Amino acid sequence: MPEARHNLLVLSDVHLGSDLVQHCRPGAPARSAASLRRDRDLAALLDWYRERPEQGRPWRLVIAGDLVDFVGMSVSAEAGEISTEPNQDERSHGLGGAVDHTLAKLRLVAEHHREVFAALARFVAAGNTLVVVRGNHDVDFHWEPVQAAFRDVLARHGAGESDAVEFAEWFYYEEGVVFIEHGHQYDDFCSYEHVLHPVTPSDPRRSARSLSDILLRYVVRPTRGMRESGHDTASAIDYLRFGARLGARGILGLGRRFLLAVATLLGVWREHMSDAALWVRQEHERKMALLAEARHISLLKLQALASLQRPPITRSVLRILAGVMLDRVAVAVLATVALIWLLIARWTPALGVAALVSLAGLATIAWLWRRARGSIDASALLRERAARVGSVFPAAFVVMGHTHLPELRATRPDSSYVNVGAWAEEELEDGSATSLPATRTHLVVRLVDGRPTAALLAWDAETGPKRF
Repeated sequence: MPEARHNLLVLSDVHLGSDLVQHCRPGAPARSAASLRRDRDLAALLDWYRERPEQGRPWRLVIAGDLVDFVGMSVSAEAGEISTEPNQDERSHGLGGAVDHTLAKLRLVAEHHREVFAALARFVAAGNTLVVVRGNHDVDFHWEPVQAAFRDVLARHGAGESDAVEFAEWFYYEEGVVFIEHGHQYDDFCSYEHVLHPVTPSDPRRSARSLSDILLRYVVRPTRGMRESGHDTASAIDYLRFGARLGARGILGLGRRFLLAVATLLGVWREHMSDAALWVRQEHERKMALLAEARHISLLKLQALASLQRPPITRSVLRILAGVMLDRVAVAVLATVALIWLLIARWTPALGVAALVSLAGLATIAWLWRRARGSIDASALLRERAARVGSVFPAAFVVMGHTHLPELRATRPDSSYVNVGAWAEEELEDGSATSLPATRTHLVVRLVDGRPTAALLAWDAETGPKRF
């Protein structure tokens, strides 16, 4: 193993700009307390490591996706700032995923989170390097002008040479040491059909959108009090209670937004089967070949890695309906109708046998469907995929983010899976933190006597990094 030229610092899921939602919710506060805490702590962490190089080596900071929440923002552009005419979705929910729309979003994020960008610039100016890996919330970093604008923001804060800031098209890899990827491609609620060319087939000027993206824009962000997280454990009763708090008008508005989201998802499904989708796939394959050549990686290895990804839910109508829980609604309606029929029917032995057989058959189908539909929480799937990734790209540590749930565990005799958790957190309506605040975790990887070692640490505002 070659001698290390740097030590690695890895974190993920910062979600800068997630509280910029004033287009769809004009009454939302300009700055949340959670956002201020996150910026203060992240800037302090960057300064802490900037001031403490180890063994004479600089740091390489790898942000493993979702640095900026382009998808979750709902904002407007200044007069004359964009040339791509907003479509109906963008007029209702804010700027979209076109290049100029994303540049306007980045300008707002840089202004809103000046403290973080200044700290990143100080970190780079001190001789350290930065690698930004794309996630699902900042998929719009695939546009090269957006990457250039990000570098320009850091340069204006004094970062110096732009060569110190890199963007990873898919993953970051140091052979035998680390493989770093966001992880959303193993989560079919959030994955994209073509990770290297994530554009809309019918309008390649705009980035593609996943089921999660559409529900976030159409339902979560415009609905006061609805959080992005927690849906994996929510029951029908929880949603009924939430609806009751909205009142009659609020429920009607939520229902309308939900139906519009379903209609949009069905439109995405139709696009998967269009002629234009073939062109997008070909462009993705062309970029994969270029990536293999540029990084001196076998194309077969990249194809093997891509085969581990989960196809997006939007490729199947049934999966879309299950993803938005309409299958559960249908089952509840059918069960109610069946119960009413059984109560009024004239019972006979034959009817009783038929009812029992039908019940057993339906229970079996429901069990099989529940297994097929999977869970909203992708933690187990990322963990399983990490072991398989390590067999394609040998590394002591396979590192991901996405789930916001930190962990470090062995998946193979010579490899461990690490999830680096999150820095972003949501707030309750009264401004207080949720029961699961951001972990503020990060991973430090060093070479000790030629062997990679890692520590999963949490940031403490009083004492600095500590063991998680």
